[in-house]
Amino acid sequence: MLGGFTFKGVHSSYYGVRETPSSGVLSPLKRRSLIEIPGRSNSFIQEDGGYESRKESILCSYAKQEGVDLQRQVRLIAGWLDGVGELTFDYEPAMHYNAYLSSPPPTVKMLEFAQFTLDFTITHPFAYETAVQQKQFIGRFTKTVQVITDGTTKTPFRLIMKNVTNKKITSIKITHRFIEDI
Repeated sequence: MLGGFTFKGVHSSYYGVRETPSSGVLSPLKRRSLIEIPGRSNSFIQEDGGYESRKESILCSYAKQEGVDLQRQVRLIAGWLDGVGELTFDYEPAMHYNAYLSSPPPTVKMLEFAQFTLDFTITHPFAYETAVQQKQFIGRFTKTVQVITDGTTKTPFRLIMKNVTNKKITSIKITHRFIEDI
């Protein structure tokens, strides 16, 4: 079953490119260093709390489109894939990644059908959830607002508060918990 992906706001089907879903990287590797201890037969593992950049390879196919000059289409695809942007897979539409193509896009020769692999480097190794908007009524006696994010890893989040009334809001404390803390 063929799918697709969106990069920099443009879906791959716009250029006639389809993705063949394959195994992906489930989670990024933690950054670890192995420190050898002189005179000992063991090592010390040091973690800094960070993660390695993620690599995703996407097997793609292209079928020549009716009435489209193949070489021009190939150049348009290369231009679209140039740069850094949001990468969203069709099988995971509520999530996106910040990514760039880490190998040059292949040249499709004068064929009716071609398969090729796109190698993306995901600069922040975790998926960003598409913005979720929540409305919460804050009454006169509300002092604490709790925000719970249900991601699988402790990552930053963006909170935007908007006062939709003409009344002044004071003395609010915002607490944040990850779903794993509950």
